Amino acid sequence: DRLRSRGLGDVYKRQLYTQLFQQLFYIADYKYGGSLPIHVHFLMDEFANVSLPDDFDNILSVIRSRNISVSIVLQNLAQLKALFKDRWESIIGNCDTFLYLGGNEQSTHKYVSELLGKETIDINSYGKSSGRNGTYSTNYQIGGRELLMADEVRMLDNKYCLLFIRGERPIYDLKYDLLKHPNIKYTPDGNGKPYDHGLVTHSKANLQMQGFRELTQEEIIERNKKLKEELKNKKETELSLIHI
Repeated sequence: DRLRSRGLGDVYKRQLYTQLFQQLFYIADYKYGGSLPIHVHFLMDEFANVSLPDDFDNILSVIRSRNISVSIVLQNLAQLKALFKDRWESIIGNCDTFLYLGGNEQSTHKYVSELLGKETIDINSYGKSSGRNGTYSTNYQIGGRELLMADEVRMLDNKYCLLFIRGERPIYDLKYDLLKHPNIKYTPDGNGKPYDHGLVTHSKANLQMQGFRELTQEEIIERNKKLKEELKNKKETELSLIHI
């Protein structure tokens, strides 16, 4: 709670993500020739509450070639706009798949409606005038309307979803019930035993966290000096120094 109130928890989480991406990029580029041999997928649920690197939009644009992918989960687009201001569209633009599961936020409804595009419709109009020389006319013309208006997107049945895949037409389909998956029996939700990861036998380092303490300026300077000395002795070690 003390760390959260002072904002230090977000600093540590942001630094963790930054170093994680840097390390994956370094391994992909200098050890495996540009692409990781095993695909790495980030499932970022509650994305709006994740402390991200400042250049996450740039990171997102270069991870695909390194065999890394990200699933961004949001409540609505307003959260994305609040996080990235004028750059929020670049985040969506770097995603090949957009899945809409429902919501109640107006700008999201409008965006999805525009993303669906328009359909062509036939418009028939009739006119009639009464009197001694009454007339009757019929006009036919072609017009267009959105596949789903913004209010129709809002009223979308909860059992349906909308899927947008780059280069394909929008898909309107039923949501998949995970509780009906044949492998649900292997999970606690299907009365299965919790998965036991077992002991780690191939780890190169162990990390133990026993609480945090904010470093003084003198301690940061001294720590950076020690890290620089270690870097000289072990050139293959990659470090991120703490900047004051």
